[in-house]
Amino acid sequence: MEPDAESLALDRRLVAALCRDGRADVRDVAAAIDAVPTTVQKRIRALEERGAIDGYTAMVDYAELGYETIIFRLRVDLGAVDRVTDRLRSRSAFTTVYHTSGPESVFAIGLFENVAAIGACLRELHDDPDVCGIDTDTVVSMRRENDCPIPDSTPP
Repeated sequence: MEPDAESLALDRRLVAALCRDGRADVRDVAAAIDAVPTTVQKRIRALEERGAIDGYTAMVDYAELGYETIIFRLRVDLGAVDRVTDRLRSRSAFTTVYHTSGPESVFAIGLFENVAAIGACLRELHDDPDVCGIDTDTVVSMRRENDCPIPDSTPP
């Protein structure tokens, strides 16, 4: 069942608060969004059950751990997109995998420990008969990542 407009507005404020501090106590989240803690707990449970909240994770600066971030744009025939994206998602190095419009129908972000790991991945992709072409870029510096697109807002 889809939430009504009031519940959706509350859910968005709740998610924005959790994006700012995913470890916050329910009482602190409730105070931040001007809601009752029991309501916040029920809304969090509902968001988790319907998959809007799919887990909680640490924010990690992988560059500080020595990882290289590589952006991949792959040209893949439409009939092979699901196979290619499934294979990429099964590899732990790929943190983000999208099916996109345009000539590069697969966009992926990978984190690699070293140049040898990048090279091995590129060789596998070049050998993949479902991949028609590959463009890559190395991320030089991270400007913004993992921010919540929902603006902070006070309740109506």
